[in-house]
Amino acid sequence: MPLDHRYALTVKCRVGVENTVGATTVTWSVARLSSPEMRRPPEKEAQVAFECPRCGKSFVATVESVARARRKQRVCLAVGLLLLLSLLVTLPMAFFLGGQVREEDDPSMNPLAVLVPLVALGLVTGLPFFMAGRHYEGVRKHRLVLPNGKRTMLVQGHRFD
Repeated sequence: MPLDHRYALTVKCRVGVENTVGATTVTWSVARLSSPEMRRPPEKEAQVAFECPRCGKSFVATVESVARARRKQRVCLAVGLLLLLSLLVTLPMAFFLGGQVREEDDPSMNPLAVLVPLVALGLVTGLPFFMAGRHYEGVRKHRLVLPNGKRTMLVQGHRFD
């Protein structure tokens, strides 16, 4: 979803939990909060208050400006893409060099000692960075507002996407 001056909040409220042998099923009520009045701040970030439509609990989220959200999205996409593209070099090299036989008294360093961690780094971090960049919307730090006005990270049966 391309970033623009509007944003939307997805709120999942836990409806029920069903335990069976070997499995736990959680049922969620999903609501997407959006309206033309929900606009991003012009600079930096802003705190936005909202309520769960199902249970009425109050929450606060941090909404980033369009420029900041796009910048973070592009950085994640670029880093993820570079790490995935590095696999085009490191993976074939690891297969090629891994099939070669080395002499026992060869004092040179084993190139697989460097290539295998590079391949693992590209696989383990490249895909999550790329996926995070694709799904980044610039809405973060969801907090539950307690009755005394304090905020907590414990959101009591809610999830936010």
